[in-house]
Amino acid sequence: MPETQPAASAATASDQAFTSMMDVLIEIMRSGVRPDVLEAQRILLQRLAHQGDVFPARIPAPLNITEIGGYLNLLERAGLHETRASAVASALGVAAPPPQSVSLIGSTPVGFVDIGNDRPPGPAHPSVLPTLHVRADFATPLMEARAQVQALGCQLPLRAPRPALPANLPGAEPTGLDESLLMGVLGRRLAVFPGNVLHDPTVDAVVIARPESPDTEPFRAVARELGEGALVPEARWVALRASSTAVAIDPAEDRRYVDLAPFLSQAGWIHPSPLALPTSLGQAGTLTQWINLTGLIAGETLLGDELALLYPPAMIARSALAAFIGWRWNGDRFAAPA
Repeated sequence: MPETQPAASAATASDQAFTSMMDVLIEIMRSGVRPDVLEAQRILLQRLAHQGDVFPARIPAPLNITEIGGYLNLLERAGLHETRASAVASALGVAAPPPQSVSLIGSTPVGFVDIGNDRPPGPAHPSVLPTLHVRADFATPLMEARAQVQALGCQLPLRAPRPALPANLPGAEPTGLDESLLMGVLGRRLAVFPGNVLHDPTVDAVVIARPESPDTEPFRAVARELGEGALVPEARWVALRASSTAVAIDPAEDRRYVDLAPFLSQAGWIHPSPLALPTSLGQAGTLTQWINLTGLIAGETLLGDELALLYPPAMIARSALAAFIGWRWNGDRFAAPA
């Protein structure tokens, strides 16, 4: 009896350690946002659905090694090698290899994540999405840039195209690439959320404006300081407002605006070129948009490599972009090889 108690205590301690380890693992899996962690979540759920003890066995448990060998030989002759490997693992009490249908074929090296979005007060507040779906490798620099803008009492409500590969239409011939669409597919495009710019320079969170003097100063995207914090120095600004058909210039007034370009460019986001001023609310120009060219190397970066960072191979192969995976970045756009 004296020897039994230490053994029982050791077993209890081992069970507790295992339980604690599983609790930590479950919490990591539950709160993970990285693409590989999310893919692992999918694998675990699918394996539970396919391999968990949901249904009782249709044959009795084997009584001896001969019966086990009979089952293994039967599976071998039937060509069910994946099931045979699972059966051997079950007999040995170890984890079975994942079936091919549950493997990491859907994982992507980078992928997309959701980050919080600014929702400034105003008429457009209810429509602003609370989260922003961005490339995982661009998320941290963007959040840092936005934090710097927020520290000045400003907000930057953004919208990103929901990344989706264009469908491959049967019988359609590939004619070319829509660069605006492509940058969205690659997670390289952002815009001010509609309703937060060009309506009223005294209310909008983002304004298209220029300093009053000198009058040669170009218009730019600026953030308006919200509230009365006086964190941004007051200066004379000329601002634009738009209607559904035209754009008007407000006279110069004392305003608290901060230029967004230094913050966003540091995070890799610049305006598309050539720059275009707005002509109406529906044609807001390029000062309300940003693209990210980080990592694109002229003459070297392949479109196929870019897509493979974000989408599973099977999805790329079924898309309309499959015909362009060999195109290279030329400094301005992806182009056919010479």
